[in-house]
Amino acid sequence: MTISNIGLFGKIQDDSVAYAVIKVKEFLESNDLSVYLGNTTSSDIDGYRLDDQDIPPDRLLDLAVVVGGDGTMLSVARELSRYDIPAIGINLGRLGFLTDIPMADLESSLSKVLNGKYRIEERTMLKCTVEENKVDICSGIALNDIVLSKSNTGRLIEFEIRVNDNYVSRPRSDGIIISTPTGSTAYALSAGGPIISPGLPIISISPICPHTLSNRPIILSETDQIRVSAIESRESRANLVMDGVLTHQVKGEEILHICKSDRKLKLVKIEGFNYFETLYKKLGWQG
Repeated sequence: MTISNIGLFGKIQDDSVAYAVIKVKEFLESNDLSVYLGNTTSSDIDGYRLDDQDIPPDRLLDLAVVVGGDGTMLSVARELSRYDIPAIGINLGRLGFLTDIPMADLESSLSKVLNGKYRIEERTMLKCTVEENKVDICSGIALNDIVLSKSNTGRLIEFEIRVNDNYVSRPRSDGIIISTPTGSTAYALSAGGPIISPGLPIISISPICPHTLSNRPIILSETDQIRVSAIESRESRANLVMDGVLTHQVKGEEILHICKSDRKLKLVKIEGFNYFETLYKKLGWQG
């Protein structure tokens, strides 16, 4: 991959990270690269804006650099996946499984990328379509997870789960997390789901605080079709959340269709990156 033009995406409209974004921008420009600021980047930072260009992003950009935390990458990922643009993340957050390059290693890590010392990982994304009265009323994609959860009440919700039209269960719980391997170290992990190597072609279903303890996480093929229906949430609506963003408040008549998306996110990993080293460092395991 020849790298000439770079899209730079800062934490969403956050002036407090301007110093970091400017430092990354100056480093890239010092290497004779053209930098275009993405739509998440604070408007207070000077430079060429990607939205102002007449050329579509997929014909202009060779690489996207995301400065922030994993939440920033999740937001940018939905856009980048439309254009098949690879991305690399500079971490200003806490854990940083997606934005895994520390700010202190900025120059050495990006230099490796510019010198071709990297690989590209393709990460599975999920698509969710909400059907009501046999009409699709909304849809979205997620890199980490799709979550159906109760709203701010103490009552459990109930719903029916089917996989490839086969009945699975009707759990009573705080909700359910349907996760990609990338998202296995996010919300699904805190709900007791398994950690999944990001290259595996699978999807996990993890219940959130199930009333019946025999309701355990399930691993499926990424080609499986998941259907969630007959959603019962007493006194209030349930929430459908994709990558942490509230997408729809569920009344109960809706059917959720979840499957692998046609889109994938291309993540750039520098030479020497070790997923298992990342796990024990980020999760505080003994090394």
